[in-house]
Amino acid sequence: MQAVIHGEEPFKCLKDTFAVAGTSAGYTLNYSVDKVNWTAWEEETPANEELIVNGVTPYMYFKLAGNVDENVNAIF
Repeated sequence: MQAVIHGEEPFKCLKDTFAVAGTSAGYTLNYSVDKVNWTAWEEETPANEELIVNGVTPYMYFKLAGNVDENVNAIF
């Protein structure tokens, strides 16, 4: 399934893997179980670099903290 991520808008991944296209300024992936308390991923994703995430718990929430792009393609 393909989706579009808007800025820092939270999104839910229904599988244990997903990929996010590169962004103009980079970001830090954050994850949450309740969309209130967020934990930052270990490393920041630099500008123009794709992110592939494997082995996450399905149905968790994610957001691209620091993302300034309005339309970022993702594959779930």
